[in-house]
Amino acid sequence: MALDWLTFYFKLRILRWLTRLLAWLDRKRSPALSLTPSSQVFIPSTLSTVPGKFDLLFYYPPGYSKKAAKEGQYPIVIVLHGGGWCVGHARHDERFIATLTARGHFVIAVNYRLAPECPYPAPVADCLDAMLYIWRNAAAMGLDKHRTFITGFSVGGQMAFASLFMLWKALQDRNPLVDPAVVGTVKGITAFYPPMDLTKSRAERAASNPAFIALKKKPASSSKLIGDIFDRAYFWNVQPMPDKDQMYISPGLASLDMMDMALPNRIFLKLAGLDPLLVEGEAAAARLKAAGKQVDLETIQNVPHYWDHLVKTVDEKKVRQEVYDKVANEIRETMETTK
Repeated sequence: MALDWLTFYFKLRILRWLTRLLAWLDRKRSPALSLTPSSQVFIPSTLSTVPGKFDLLFYYPPGYSKKAAKEGQYPIVIVLHGGGWCVGHARHDERFIATLTARGHFVIAVNYRLAPECPYPAPVADCLDAMLYIWRNAAAMGLDKHRTFITGFSVGGQMAFASLFMLWKALQDRNPLVDPAVVGTVKGITAFYPPMDLTKSRAERAASNPAFIALKKKPASSSKLIGDIFDRAYFWNVQPMPDKDQMYISPGLASLDMMDMALPNRIFLKLAGLDPLLVEGEAAAARLKAAGKQVDLETIQNVPHYWDHLVKTVDEKKVRQEVYDKVANEIRETMETTK
């Protein structure tokens, strides 16, 4: 068992290093990115059974001043990074965050703790802890907790849904750690290529998308090695093993009643045409619509999973910026029309 852990963790450390390297290279590519957090806080985990702390990174829009901001002046955009629950960092989404802040959005990126050190459901609980902290302190920062929007990439998109299901369940159970008076209002979700149905094997998910099967050279992110690391890390030593169809793991399979009660009305899904997760994203969109949600489904063609963090060509950069600009506009429109 000890040897198995050492071998696994060695592979994971290499993957984490490669992820940081790719993020660094993306920052350096023209146009180079110089954005850094405006401030940050290190908050304790209160909802997870795994004790610890994690970072929230704050990115201010132009002209923002905590002292000058009026109460409720700024809506809140929360960003949840991807990385299979076991790699990645909140700063890896800063190209997207830069687009949001340039449009006047106040952004908070959640650097939730990673598996296997903090396995399921700790990352989801951290995301909910982050929301509750933000809402408790919103008034002091001039933020409007009742105009909150959540975005996420890959598993970050998955946890945008899962954390709201967890919030709803905590409120129904009268969890003393979740004060209803603190809770704000989530106006919308934008999820980029989220995994929404973990009941299927990776082979089954890949086979569901003919465009992915037809690729002669498969993306590294879809390799068996990386998939095995992701799958094992998130559920490392979790006993008993949870059913994969439950709503915190496969939010696309949540009951229609649960979707109706726990989720905001406006949901935007940005899927990738060459992604093994494409079909489950489409299926989730159909179920969300059946639950009465206003769903905007957009598939960016000829791109793989996590494509916007891996772009190299001028054309790819142009498409990425077009998608980011559109998302920023959709967030603003949602905040304004649902105020």
